[in-house]
Amino acid sequence: MSLKHATTLITSLCARGAVRHARDVFDEMPDRDVVAWTAMLSGYASSGCHREALDVFRRMLAAGVVPNEFTLSSVLTACRGGDAGGGGGAASIHAVAVMRGVDHMPYVVNALIDAYASRGDGLVDARSLFDTLGAGRTAASWTSMIAGYARWGMENTGLQLFQKMIQDDIELSPFTCSIAIHACASLGDLYTGQQIHVVSIRKALGANLAVANSLIDMYCTCESIVDARRLFDEMPERNLVTWNTIIAGSSRNDPRMAMQLLVDMDIEPNCLTLTSITSACAGLAALRCGQQVFNMMACKDILSWTSMIGGYGMNGYANEAIDLFNSMVHAGVRPDHVVFVGLISACSHAGLVDEGWNLFMSMLFEYSIQPNMEIYGCVTNLLARAGRLREAFNLIDTMPLTPDESVWGALLGACKMHKNVELGRLAARKIIEINPDAAKTYILLANIYAADSKWGDYAVMRRWLRGTGSSKEVGMSWIEVTDKMYSFSTADSNSLQVSLADEVLRILVQHMDEAGNDFDENLSKVA
Repeated sequence: MSLKHATTLITSLCARGAVRHARDVFDEMPDRDVVAWTAMLSGYASSGCHREALDVFRRMLAAGVVPNEFTLSSVLTACRGGDAGGGGGAASIHAVAVMRGVDHMPYVVNALIDAYASRGDGLVDARSLFDTLGAGRTAASWTSMIAGYARWGMENTGLQLFQKMIQDDIELSPFTCSIAIHACASLGDLYTGQQIHVVSIRKALGANLAVANSLIDMYCTCESIVDARRLFDEMPERNLVTWNTIIAGSSRNDPRMAMQLLVDMDIEPNCLTLTSITSACAGLAALRCGQQVFNMMACKDILSWTSMIGGYGMNGYANEAIDLFNSMVHAGVRPDHVVFVGLISACSHAGLVDEGWNLFMSMLFEYSIQPNMEIYGCVTNLLARAGRLREAFNLIDTMPLTPDESVWGALLGACKMHKNVELGRLAARKIIEINPDAAKTYILLANIYAADSKWGDYAVMRRWLRGTGSSKEVGMSWIEVTDKMYSFSTADSNSLQVSLADEVLRILVQHMDEAGNDFDENLSKVA
């Protein structure tokens, strides 16, 4: 086989994913030129075999073959992120490019920017190369730089660069647009996300599936579920990612919509779909539905276990949540912070204080998980609700983190329950220092004063509450009755079901009063 035909065969096999067969052909070649070495190296790099790609490059240099710009741009792909050579590998290839005099060629520069930007400690080098390009920047240069900023937590800088890209009239690709949209989602920046949505429509990218999926995710993340659903309904084409994105977003913002979407789904759901539905069932208190979906899942990951454990906990089945946790551990799934939040919260609401505390100790010493603020809030609530207020305060006082409003709020709520004015006043003062406009704090402290007949302090708290101009947010509840979901809020007089429930309650109270009178008369006769 001629050198040319062998090289063509290597390229063809790599394109079809048969990299091992391509390597067999490569190893049998008696002579190899730079094109053959580059074909094999590129095949490894594009298949994700980065260590093998770098090994081929080292062997190529050892054989005395001089790399060209295409070789260098291919091997730089293998230096992305923490793979293989990492940042040091990119710097070494950069040095080779300089020695060969090809460090200014577009293929090489773009690959260098991409390799450097894929590492957090390489962003400065990537930006230096990017700025040096000047008018020679291509769409690939802009995209690599924006992606680097977005990947390493500098979303605002990435979005500023994206805006400059638009101003310079650089051609936008769906990939670049999707990166910018994901940056908006990470920041929770709905306004900028909406602007990019308009730009994508103007650039004829709005109908692109990847862009549309990114927009749905952004709208869901920013809790603009109406916009997400509107875009979903307008899409001419949907894939599994589309359905999973809108269902996952709905499960967080509108669980009933998530359930309906599953019914309407015209694609076979996967584990991610079912995990989101399990979470939606938990949020709707539709536990039976959640159990059915969970049992259907062939592959249960940490998300699905967590959703089901949380569902049990939210519905008062703490022992079942603990049993499921034990099953999860037995299945070889390692718990994380979120699992322990669900478990300890479940124990708190069920009054299983010792069980909750043991889980906290297990998290610390068996799984070596350091508690975050949410965990400390849950444990504080666990102890304080059970009347162990001094232990809860000691936990707050000794925790390595600075307690936030939620931690002090857990103590304050329990102080109201157990009428502890002293600790309640302390917790309220801490919360007001953090958030002077916290209406709930003033209400709780006023109620604590009222329960202890401290009417002067009560009046002061009510005046302060009026002074903040705040009001307590109305809570919403859901209940499942005969396979149908109903939602209601406090003093909801517009719902027919609530009106009927009020009428039934009035009748029951009347019967109880009548029964109570009869009981009193019978008791008098016995006496």
